Amino acid sequence: MPPASRAFAPLDLLQLIAIALIWGVNNVFAKLAVDALPAMMTVALRFVLVLAALFLWLKPPPADKRKLFLLMLVCVGPLHFGVQYVGLKLAHDLSPMVVAMQLWAPSSVVFAAVLLKEVVSPLRWIGVGVAFVGAASMNFDPVVLAQGWALALVAAASAAYGLGTVLVRRIGGGVDPWAMQAWIALATAPTMAIGSLAFERDQLQLAAHAHWSVWVFIAFGAIVSSIVANAFMFRLVQRYEVSRTTPYLLMTPVLTFALAAFVLGDTITPQILFGAAATLAGVALVALAERRFKAVA
Repeated sequence: MPPASRAFAPLDLLQLIAIALIWGVNNVFAKLAVDALPAMMTVALRFVLVLAALFLWLKPPPADKRKLFLLMLVCVGPLHFGVQYVGLKLAHDLSPMVVAMQLWAPSSVVFAAVLLKEVVSPLRWIGVGVAFVGAASMNFDPVVLAQGWALALVAAASAAYGLGTVLVRRIGGGVDPWAMQAWIALATAPTMAIGSLAFERDQLQLAAHAHWSVWVFIAFGAIVSSIVANAFMFRLVQRYEVSRTTPYLLMTPVLTFALAAFVLGDTITPQILFGAAATLAGVALVALAERRFKAVA
């Protein structure tokens, strides 16, 4: 039975919901961590843990695709996480940043059309446009406009991740999912550590005075979010098309919105809600249009 027609098995559906919940909680934990510690230092610590857990899975990438593999690692590792965490550090409110994080999906459509020459249906282009307009419209709200640089950085990080996903598709098979995670950690941990030493200050003092919960947040991001949730996701994308899993993952920003309001005290205005709804609708349209396009292709 082809993936497009296979119903979700109960365990698979539970894993998909677990991914959305883990990532939704981790967004809040990441914000709490970078509020206590320097951003690049936080990223470095997270991926040191990932690398320690997955070091034995490191295997050489395909010899004929190493340059492409290196570019992919830069995009999904240091660029994505480094820029995103700096943006989160600068942000006063998490909710608009979470909306910007969803732009990786429409960005991947644009990069796939440019780099892979993929045929993009008109409906998917409409979804891309709606998603970007929704994210941009939040800047008309004074709450968001005051942290425009943070939003721009998080959006750029999402675009880098979108490019990275396209490069993964261009590389093709031959790389074990665990090895991929290990390589991402190896690319991210040392570069972020060097960046922290060069551009950040008082790391040891801040670490010494950090509450114990900060270390729990970082460990959660490394073990539960980066390793466990990604293990679930790798398994699911091997069994089901991405366009079927994406709509379920839209629970992630919804959960983060709720937690940001109650835990962080974020200000969520009608303009932010409108922009978020438009962005998520665009992302869902991209996914559903991809499914429809594959069904008729």
